[in-house]
Amino acid sequence: MHTIVSRRSFIAGLGTACLPAAGARIRVGCQTNAFPLKPGDFAQLLDALQSLKRLGYEGFECNCRFVQDQFSRAPEARKQIQATGVKFIGAHTNLKEMLGARGPEIATGVAALGAECIVMSASGLSAEGQFTKAALLEKVRQIETVARLVKAHGLLLAYHNHSPEFANQNAEINGLAENSDPSLVHFLMDAGHGYLGGGDPAAFIERHSRRVYGIHLKTFRGKQVSGQVPLGEGDFGFEALAAAVRKTHWTGWLIVEEGGVSPTDRRAALGPDRAYIRRVFGV
Repeated sequence: MHTIVSRRSFIAGLGTACLPAAGARIRVGCQTNAFPLKPGDFAQLLDALQSLKRLGYEGFECNCRFVQDQFSRAPEARKQIQATGVKFIGAHTNLKEMLGARGPEIATGVAALGAECIVMSASGLSAEGQFTKAALLEKVRQIETVARLVKAHGLLLAYHNHSPEFANQNAEINGLAENSDPSLVHFLMDAGHGYLGGGDPAAFIERHSRRVYGIHLKTFRGKQVSGQVPLGEGDFGFEALAAAVRKTHWTGWLIVEEGGVSPTDRRAALGPDRAYIRRVFGV
């Protein structure tokens, strides 16, 4: 049982020392689970995007179930999304679904709606961050299979972690980065889950900044996800992460993922969350 390191860590690390492309910048988005959306109610989603625009968010991410009914009318729905002025960052799904029969349909539909990526999560190999090389490499193989599928549709694959991937000093998330193809696999690093799992998201940014497409920001009181509170009110803040972002010249999406106790609480937090990002990250 150990952390896996491969020659790909050298390849992935090369990008960390490089400056971003000219014109690249940090953009701020929001996960729409802050709103009490209903699958199939596309008008409700569009209203949420208009609210995000007024609060100063440039992009949105949502679960695939909130847009999948629009796949059959993608050109019209894409225009409606674009009319809000809020960029479609990506649709969130999971590894099992993307490896299944619906994977091609999801990739085709999400691309047609104008998203930049598929955000995909999977179960951690263990809660303690202990795993075998064989288990890690099999997970990498599955993730890369999905990454090739979505790349064929012009999308990026952004792997979304939960707490286990950051356990044991970032063991699994480092292993995934260092044993996967940098041209295929990117990361939507959930910094809140990273800290909740006892890990160090700032260290991951310093080590793999060019692999990180976006960062989810959320914080908690206590050790359970049910203890989520607005940014700046939890047991941890993001000052160290902001310092790592500046040090590495990272650019990408900072995404608020608010999941408070009630829809009212979640929506009320979005304005203060945006102010927190301006204060701590300077964007």
